[in-house]
Amino acid sequence: MSESVPVESPGDFKQGLRDTVPVALGYLPLGVSYGLFAVSIGLPWWWVTITAIIIYAGSMEFLAAGMLVGGAPVSQAATTTLFVNSRHIFYGLSVPLERVRNPLARFYCIHALTDEVYAVCAGIGREHLTGPRILAISLSSHFYWITGSTVGALFASVLPFDLSFMGFAMTALFAILAINAAKASREWGLFGVSAIIGVLAIIFAKDAMLLVGLSAYFVLVVAMVLVRRKRAAA
Repeated sequence: MSESVPVESPGDFKQGLRDTVPVALGYLPLGVSYGLFAVSIGLPWWWVTITAIIIYAGSMEFLAAGMLVGGAPVSQAATTTLFVNSRHIFYGLSVPLERVRNPLARFYCIHALTDEVYAVCAGIGREHLTGPRILAISLSSHFYWITGSTVGALFASVLPFDLSFMGFAMTALFAILAINAAKASREWGLFGVSAIIGVLAIIFAKDAMLLVGLSAYFVLVVAMVLVRRKRAAA
């Protein structure tokens, strides 16, 4: 049975803009915090805008700023990005991006498919998602992130006091994300093991802590999934 494709209407693009108003409430303040953080660790304000346009990866962008300033190897940056953003592969299977007819616009929508864009599209439902509406959701969400990041970076560049304390923002962000994920999944055992892996990686591989920690965690999760499947099949 073929999928029912909604008919495009002139008001779809405007409706997509309205759909992302809740996204603005989250992206603008988070973007400002990213701009403040990035400038505080030494990234020029204009680089913040460039990363907001090109990288545009939420929590990964906080990591990317540190990697850019610290001169991280390309292999480490690529591997870290793969682990952190691998969930986006499944987003592309759920959102009907093929309905965006223009190839360049479709390519852009693939780039702009963030957690929030996916959440908005999932809430609307495939049966109501036309190409113009998906494009409007992608463009407006990206605009909110770029605006917030740039405002934060410009604000940080003219502040008369030291912003080095903002370096803790990334640590706090990922700690909150990890705790919320553990609460939602109730995988407290996995949460504890991941914390131990992080501590061991700091002790034994300080210069490549993130890469080693993520790799070990990935292996652990794969092993756990295989064991659970084997038990379920038994």
